[in-house]
Amino acid sequence: MAVSSSKGMKRYNLVLPESLYDEMYTVAGNNHTTVLELMRKFIKLGLLVMDLQTKPDSHIIIRDGNTDREILMF
Repeated sequence: MAVSSSKGMKRYNLVLPESLYDEMYTVAGNNHTTVLELMRKFIKLGLLVMDLQTKPDSHIIIRDGNTDREILMF
């Protein structure tokens, strides 16, 4: 449930499995950022992916060296 707050911001309480939070905490630390900022970036990326999947000629490709993987989201 989203809760309104001041200055055009919304608050949302989120409960995560401990292992997922720990992994995010480690990634955030390795990238010199906070878990909160990391979550914001993940959400923005997720919204971009969700938008692209609605366009028939769009593909989301992850290239790692010589290996390409197409990402499908539903």
